[in-house]
Formats: sequence, C-alpha cells, structure tokens
Amino acid sequence: MSARAAILVAAILASPLPAFAGSSVPAAESSAAPLQAIPVDLRVPFAPVPVAAEGRRHLVYELHLTNMAAAPLELERLEVLDPSGAVVAAYEGEALKGVLARPGTPGLPDVRAIGGGLSAVAFIDVIAPATGAPPAALTHRLMFRPVTPANAPSAQSRVDGGRVVVSRERPPLLGPPLRGGGWVASHALSNDSVHRRSLITVEGAARISQRFAIDWTRIGPDGQVFRGDPADNAHWTPWNAQVLAVAGGVVVERADGVPENDPTADAKAVPITVDNATGDHLVIDIGGGLYVTYAHLRPGSLRVALGQKVRRGQVIAALGNSGKSDAPHLHLQLTDGPAPLASEGLPLVFERFGLQGHLPSLKVLADGTGWRASEPVQERRGETPVLNAVAAFPER
Repeated sequence: MSARAAILVAAILASPLPAFAGSSVPAAESSAAPLQAIPVDLRVPFAPVPVAAEGRRHLVYELHLTNMAAAPLELERLEVLDPSGAVVAAYEGEALKGVLARPGTPGLPDVRAIGGGLSAVAFIDVIAPATGAPPAALTHRLMFRPVTPANAPSAQSRVDGGRVVVSRERPPLLGPPLRGGGWVASHALSNDSVHRRSLITVEGAARISQRFAIDWTRIGPDGQVFRGDPADNAHWTPWNAQVLAVAGGVVVERADGVPENDPTADAKAVPITVDNATGDHLVIDIGGGLYVTYAHLRPGSLRVALGQKVRRGQVIAALGNSGKSDAPHLHLQLTDGPAPLASEGLPLVFERFGLQGHLPSLKVLADGTGWRASEPVQERRGETPVLNAVAAFPER
C-alpha cells in the first residue's frame, strides 16, 4: 500500500460517526422501524414480582431514566405497555409528578424537567384484577419536550424502551409474624409510602430493600396505640408483643444490645448509622435465596442464636423500639439477600389473615381519635396487606 493510501485509510478509520446526521446522503433501506435519536437511557434494575392485594394484582417496580444530552428535556407523559402494545398504565400532569423522584436534586420547581446529564426515577405500580395472568413483559413509551424559552416553538419527541420481563417467581406463603388482632400494616403496599420510596445506595448500588416492607403497630381494644405517658415504651399497645418466625430457616444475622428510643424525643438513644439502623434485629435465611428481616426488636428479648435453626411459628423475640424507630413496632421485610439494606425487597405474602378494616391515616393514632373496626372481618388468603390495613392473626 502506498503512503498516500495508508494515510487515507487511517483517516477513514479514525472518523467517528456523527451524533446526529445532517447529510443529504440517502438513508439506507430497511424494514426496521427508524431509530429514535433522542438521547435518553431507560433501565429497569429489578424486575417486578406479581403480588395480590385485596383482589387486585400489583406489578411494582422502578424505571430509571437518564438524559444523556447536554440540553434539558421535559417529560410530559409516561406509558407502560404490555406485549400486545396495549397501555396498561399511564401517567401525565400531576400524576406524573407524583411518581417521579429526582435523587440528588431535591427542591426542583418541576421534577419533570430533566437537565442534561441528570436522572430521574419513576415509581410504577401496574394494577389489574388478580384473576388474570400477568403480562410476560412490559415496555415503556415516554413523551419528551425540549425545555425552551417561553412561547418558543418546540417538538415533542418519543422514546420507547426499558423493556423488562415480569418475574415468574412467586413469593412463599408466610405464616403470621404476630398474634391476635388490631395490627396496623403501616407503610405497607402503596406506591408512595415511605418504604416504597426508600431508594438506598450502599456498596456501589442503589436498591430498595424495603419495597414491600411492613411496619406493624397495634391498636388496643380502646382503639388507641398508647395509653398514659407516651415517653414510656411500655405504655404502647404493641410493645413487648411476641414476634414469630414467619417461615422456618437459619439465623444468619443477629444484633442485640441497641438501646430503645424515647418515642417523644427527637434524638435517638444512639447515633444512627447504616450498621445500627435496624436496631436489635434478626435475619433468617428461609431458603431459595430469600431472607426475612425482623427489626427494631426489644433489647435482651432475642431467643435464638446465630446459626440456629428455627421453625415456622416459633417465638424468636419481642417487639421493641430500637434503632431508627420513632415508636414501638415490628419492621418486617423479605429480600433476595442477607443484608437488610443492600438487597432488593420482595412481596410479603401471607398464607392467610383477617382484614379488620383500614385506617384513614396514621394521624388518628397520633391525635387521640383512635380507630375501631366497623365491618365484619374478611379472610384474605395469599395476599399482602395494603397501606394501613388492620390485620388479625390467630391468637395461638
């Protein structure tokens, strides 16, 4: 090859493809759909696991989106489609604002405006009757508009992607974690609960270990969650209740000795860190790569040792108020790993429980209004409780 030819070849190989072609050269003929050039990256880091609740099926997951361009974009509409192309969920306007979070950029005037190089997380819950089969997969259609000066012309751009295969795994049917009735499933299944939105980054990955977690507190026969001095944990109805193993397994993590908090104090008994946020707790390996965490237990109440085998229904500890906890309750979660924060949350599905009703809000427990059941108890099987459902478990 001549020197001139070698230089020409090197120049051709060194020339990158343009980010946006503006040439008048005719496009290649193809039967495929034209590529969408809008630079938005869509990813679903953890596949949805179908779960039933009060006769409806939920597909709960997160769509992470990143604007890879320098110019800002405004998300106007988000659609979720099944394999047939049917829209099974859609968000726009205030509903879209409600499902979007902007990690690392709080206080934005409009969470839909995504600056260049920035990201957003859409918290999605696709709801359908529990009788039908879930879709095999889901994909997403997003409509963006470039952020322009007022009254300037702008064109809407569409992005399709973020396909995710719906998990075919079914969570195990769990036994009762507690005894008796009046148990409020606070921060349970809901697309905007504290647990649902707890995206935590540890060990190089952002996860939601509390995606389906439940904080169990209890209402007494008088409809109240405490009587007397609220600063005394012993005056709270749920305090010191026996905690039961929801499934058999092996204890793989155990922490005891974290002191309990004063429910009326702003400061915790000890400074809260990643290591002690769960307070006195147990993690039990129930097999199949699944782990149950029982958190905020009463110090000194743990009845099982590290490495010990436990059976379903065994008393393993007592309910307390240790760690990152404001009042006595049992934090219960099922995850795909043994680390309470560094794993992904899975649905807590109970073999059966009695549904006594629903609290309109946790405020009725704080302001003294209280709550009493006004409807017959419904037996629920193979479901997870929804936010603020009041559940009854067998006394023995």
